[in-house]
Amino acid sequence: MSAKKTFYGYVAVVFSMIFWGISFVWTKQLLDAHFPVFLILVIRLTISSLVLFSVFSLGGKLDKIKKKDIPLFVALAFFEPFLYFIGENFSMKFVDASFASIMIATLPVVNPIALWIFNGEKIKGNLLSGVLLSVAGICLMSLGDGFSFVVDYRGVLLLLLAVAAGSGYTVMLSRLIDNYGPVTITTWQNILGAVFFLPCFLIFDLNNLASVQWSFGAVLSLVMLALLCSSGAFMLYAYGAKTISIMKVSVFTNAIPVVTIIFAICLGMESLTWNKAAGILIVVGGLLFSQFGFNRKSKQI
Repeated sequence: MSAKKTFYGYVAVVFSMIFWGISFVWTKQLLDAHFPVFLILVIRLTISSLVLFSVFSLGGKLDKIKKKDIPLFVALAFFEPFLYFIGENFSMKFVDASFASIMIATLPVVNPIALWIFNGEKIKGNLLSGVLLSVAGICLMSLGDGFSFVVDYRGVLLLLLAVAAGSGYTVMLSRLIDNYGPVTITTWQNILGAVFFLPCFLIFDLNNLASVQWSFGAVLSLVMLALLCSSGAFMLYAYGAKTISIMKVSVFTNAIPVVTIIFAICLGMESLTWNKAAGILIVVGGLLFSQFGFNRKSKQI
């Protein structure tokens, strides 16, 4: 693979992390306007699906899905966005954000192991070492006044569900990425995701619509979540997986809280403390080491 294509792959992955990292801004605006979680998810995935299908279907850019691959697409969407979003979002009722960040930070550790178990892919020593370093950085960033967390077993179980779903998504993506383009994968992932979330909205959130505060800002937040986070970020991530490797790309998710904290600081929502600054540097260093290591061969598992 050419160095130019690899470079574009890394640029795509970095931008996908940026889009996911700043999604908290729009999500918070919608939650403050009393939008139920399932309503947000159904609307953003529906907008994303309609835009992607309309634009790329008319342009002839959508690949034809083989019948044998339909279960893989269904499983992909079931793992993420469906199970992952449920696990991550509802865990916050039972644990605090710091503990949740640390739990989700284990996903880049689980992803390579899942790819090794189910696909037989080799894990380079520098990749695993770099990921563990990035987890340490997330732990440092999550420190408040100490290692004091609000933890409930229900929250832990939901976060474990999110981590398992995220690794399941990675395995399913690895089975599809060689035969389908990022546009096709993302389009059908979001269509199926909207289908999965619709019954949840009808059962749990339909009666809460009266309290929703519609405004231009709320509509804009939904559009940004749909186009940048559900469409753009997933397509860029899939492109990175296709051009670099699913193993290397799968460890990048620890960059998301780094982006979130940087934007929160820039917006005046958080202050820059020593532990956040040090944690950010450690996470970035860990991710760089996981990708490039030293100029010598790394051991493989």
